[in-house]
Parts: sequence; structure tokens; C-alpha cells
Amino acid sequence: MSLHFEFTAAKAATPTLADGSASPGTPRSGKIVHGPSTVSLQTPNFLKYTRHGLQPHLVREVAAELESMPKATRIQLEDFLASDIPDYSKVGERGMHGFVALDRSEMLVLDTLDPTMVSRSAKSSNSFMGIDSEGGTRRLTAEAFARLTDQLKPDIVVPLADYVEEPLPSLTQGKRISKSISRSAKWLEEYLHKRQRKPAVFAPVMGSHSLELREISAKKIEALDGISGYAFNDTSLALPFEHKLQLVQHSLSQLSASRPRYMAGASAPDNAVRAILAGIDLVDSSYPYAVTEQGFASTYDFSACGSGDSSATHLDLWQESMFNDFRPLVAGCECFTCRTHTRSYIHHLLMTKEMLSTVLLQVHNMHCYQRFFDA
Repeated sequence: MSLHFEFTAAKAATPTLADGSASPGTPRSGKIVHGPSTVSLQTPNFLKYTRHGLQPHLVREVAAELESMPKATRIQLEDFLASDIPDYSKVGERGMHGFVALDRSEMLVLDTLDPTMVSRSAKSSNSFMGIDSEGGTRRLTAEAFARLTDQLKPDIVVPLADYVEEPLPSLTQGKRISKSISRSAKWLEEYLHKRQRKPAVFAPVMGSHSLELREISAKKIEALDGISGYAFNDTSLALPFEHKLQLVQHSLSQLSASRPRYMAGASAPDNAVRAILAGIDLVDSSYPYAVTEQGFASTYDFSACGSGDSSATHLDLWQESMFNDFRPLVAGCECFTCRTHTRSYIHHLLMTKEMLSTVLLQVHNMHCYQRFFDA
């Protein structure tokens, strides 16, 4: 199925190219249109983060109450690898949409790895990608990946790639990075050749911390037919975020500006802003989940969520002071949690280890995240 990016405008009078699109590394807005249907996504935006096909702590009925959420969900294949070569041929014509009870109007992006897991032990070879799954280490080949995507029928696919684990970039030599580029390019070509269905492909851009090798990766990608967008999954690269963005921007200068760009690991609001200013179109929404898991409520205010102190980013509901605090999480917030519950009650739920605590926090945190992108 075809996917194209309709460029709307460069932000804040930033430079544009002759075709009217934004220059590489500058903020822009647009719309991703998928197939002949009405499935589309305004950008910049976020992909809803999931665990095992569900938004964390939110069953479908609760998630449906969150208004104005983008109709785009990100699912990682590692959550569904019960074996090296799982068989999903019986999931039916609706594929992954039907398997996880996702409405067909939702744009489904199938990636391989969870962006919140930055430390991994599985090793890859020239013939397979090693993946840490809950069932143990899995070895996934490009051929098996093509078969799985044919069965699961996602709208957008991020193919296999040999991501480099880098606790210290200075210790990673160019030979290892070159090998990761060669493997990733080989797997990408094999996937494009072996697949039967043709979802949109967001090619993983490789090269780690080497500018020269990032250029080589970009050239290999640009030489291929069938690429619809680009994916930057440098989550295991142990560098300050600003340095990561400089590397991404260098890659963007070598890639077509007419295709959408997705960056994993840029979901925190400040990082999302930086990424968008650097020319990224899509990030994931794992940040609200991380905040919820700590028992925190988002309080950042960009004239969109509440009317509190914009210098504060979260409220710790574990604090003893919450016991007798009968205010909403954020004054003026219109989410279900703030309309109906108090800080005191959610503190009580946390202290008694009730599951409802994370449900209510996730509702609020996702609401704030959406309003942040609306702002």
C-alpha cells in the first residue's frame, strides 16, 4: 500500500527547498497519507506507545475516552516472539489490527524493538537479528520477518537492523559500525525482495556516532526503491541528546526531505521539541508511561494542560503531603482523572498498591501529552 508525505509548511520562516519542502534539519509540518483510504496523520505528532499491543494501563474502552489522540499506534514485534519463527497465519485478514483489537482506521506502525529498553544482551550475526524477548533470545531472519509482516499486515514497517550497543561510543570502533551498516542494508534489501504484501517501509538509518559512516548508510538507503520514510533508533547510543540530534541532522542532510522521519527515544517533552525543531516528524509516546510508572503526574504547562507552574514537570503522588491534599492533580486540567479524583485519593491507591492508581495517572499523563502536542 502506498504512503506519501504531504508537506504543509516550514515552521517559523525556516529555509525551504525549490519544491517548497523544508530543508533538512529544519522544523516542518505536513500530513502522512496512507493508501487509498482516509487514514492520515498530521505532523509533527506522536505514535502511541504500546506494550503487547495495548497502551500501558489503558484498556481499549478507557483509551477511547482520551479525545483527540492521533490515529497512529506503534507496536514492537519483540512483544510477540513466542519462538524464533512464530506463525501468525491464523490471525485472519485483519492481521495485527484484529489480533490486538485495534480499529482498522488506526495507522499501525510495526517496529522491532521497544524504545524504552536501551540495554540489551542478544547478539546478531550476518544472517539474523538477535532479539531479547520475554521468552528468551530470538533469532529473526529477514525472510522470517517478511513472512511475519505479510501475516500481520501493518501499515508501516521498520525492518530489522543491527543496532550497536554503545555504553561508551569511544570504545566502539569503525569496523563494528561498518558491519552494522552492511548487515542492516542486506536485511533491508532481503525484506524488500521477499515480502508479498507491500506496507510502507521506514528504513532504519545507521552509522552510530560516525558522521562518515552515517553518510554511507544514507546513500545505501537512497539507492533502494520502495522506501517511504526514515527511522532513527539510536536509543542505545550513550551520548547527550543534543549530540544525538546533531548526528540525526547530519543524516537528514543526506536523505530526501520529501519523506517522513520517525525518531525513537525522543518522547520526553523537551526532547520532542528539540527533535521537531531539528526536522523530525514523529516520536513515540513512551514518556507518559515512564512518568506513570514512577507514581508521578505530569504538570508541565504549555498553555494546554492546567494552569500550574510551568517550571515543574511532575507531581510526586507518593509524597506524604498528598495524604490530605484534596485538590485535582493539576488545577484547570480537564482530563477525567482531574475532573473526578483528588491527589489524596490517588496517593491512597498508590500506597495500597491498587491498579487503579496507574490507570488514573496514565489517563492524566496521556491527556497532558496530547495537549502538549496540540499547543
